[in-house]
Amino acid sequence: MLYKWDIIGHAKQLEQLEKEVSEDNISHAYLFSGPKDIGKFRVVKVFANILQCSNNFCRACTDCKLIQKGNHPDVVTIQDNDETIKIDDVRDLIHKTNLTSFGKRRIILIKNIERMPIEAQNSFLKTLEEPPGDTIFLITATRTNQVLPTIKSRVRRYYLSGVGDAELRKALEDKFGEHQNMDEILQMAQGRPGLAINLISSSTELSQQRNLYNQIEFFLKKNDLAQKFMFIEELDKEPEKLEMFFDAFSRYMRKLVYDYMMNEDHPMKSRYSLNDITDLFESFEKTRYLIDRNINKKLALENFFLKTER
Repeated sequence: MLYKWDIIGHAKQLEQLEKEVSEDNISHAYLFSGPKDIGKFRVVKVFANILQCSNNFCRACTDCKLIQKGNHPDVVTIQDNDETIKIDDVRDLIHKTNLTSFGKRRIILIKNIERMPIEAQNSFLKTLEEPPGDTIFLITATRTNQVLPTIKSRVRRYYLSGVGDAELRKALEDKFGEHQNMDEILQMAQGRPGLAINLISSSTELSQQRNLYNQIEFFLKKNDLAQKFMFIEELDKEPEKLEMFFDAFSRYMRKLVYDYMMNEDHPMKSRYSLNDITDLFESFEKTRYLIDRNINKKLALENFFLKTER
């Protein structure tokens, strides 16, 4: 590749971005989508640096140094607070896009645009349709079904998928050396470099993921509504833990479906058929969708966990 991206995976997408730069075929807006922790925002930040640097992504000029420190006047970032992007933040963003840029272009980074309420997305849409000056929007989303179709139709879209275990293992070992829990980390990461790096860097996060896996397995194996409802109380009070649970449960269920297909004597089959697991996963996705739409979290989770009883 032309540039040293220092990103794990996504080689085809990065090569295509380089081609657009070399051919001066740069869109005014990009949407990078894919699973959480896949590396979307890291790609966005490096791409912004490449676009803003006048010296072939040198990493040494004033523009590069300011971007790396996060205080370049022409690179503006807006992101959620783990729950939402407020309408006031969007109004402030719109105001900033109308200011005169200091350099050749202004680049707006928007992380998790799906966290913008519909009102905020509509407010942002006009600016996206008619960006002032030489403005480029680099946007990420984990769940594009929550992004307005009118926004999706006005951007150049890139999808980032999971990185293969062999490639991810090599990259992690090159960066961190061998790790005694590498196989477990790769299984938990499910091809997502960001999550893998967090797990290999933090024994606390690795322990939290293990505990979640154990709880999920316990809840699926046993009928114990009292413990399940106590767990729901914890999730209701801690948004970060709720997101971690959603992520872990999704990965657990995907692995379970795979194990079912590979092992005819899987012990969980005495409680759930493959169709049951598929139905449960669909119910889980619906629960997640409803909570994202601000339905009562506790009630939605209680209804879901009732479906795990047998």
